[in-house]
Amino acid sequence: MPIWKALHVLSMFSMVTLFIGAEIFYAAAILRRDVPALAFIQSTLERWYLGILALAGMLAGIVFGLLAAASGGFDFVAGWLVVAYLLVAAFFGNSALIGARIVRVAKAAVAAEARGAPADEALTDLPANRGVILVLINTVIFAAIIADMVLKPF
Repeated sequence: MPIWKALHVLSMFSMVTLFIGAEIFYAAAILRRDVPALAFIQSTLERWYLGILALAGMLAGIVFGLLAAASGGFDFVAGWLVVAYLLVAAFFGNSALIGARIVRVAKAAVAAEARGAPADEALTDLPANRGVILVLINTVIFAAIIADMVLKPF
């Protein structure tokens, strides 16, 4: 049914926008070693529950995608769908490994900012390139998922 496909695409585009947008801002603040900016980004994301909205968008997108596949007669173990499942798992794995550490440092930046601690204190636990690595890996994963969904190469 086309409605499931449309809802799948809308949910996934919303989720990618929220995840990659936040990751780009995290990476920029970390590269600049800008603790006030990192604290602002973290507190804004928490205040507006953007991480929860992004995760909800992803879960809704997965459900809508499965409904689109079921109603469209797709084979759930077609090669291109298996590749998509693996890429989504890679996204979650990358975010859990690198993203969780970045959020920990961002929360430390919020605490350091609140008590007026030196900027370097909050960022000692995170090399500057970690934020960029997270963004690059997740951008490649999302691009691969989009290409896989559009081209269905397998």
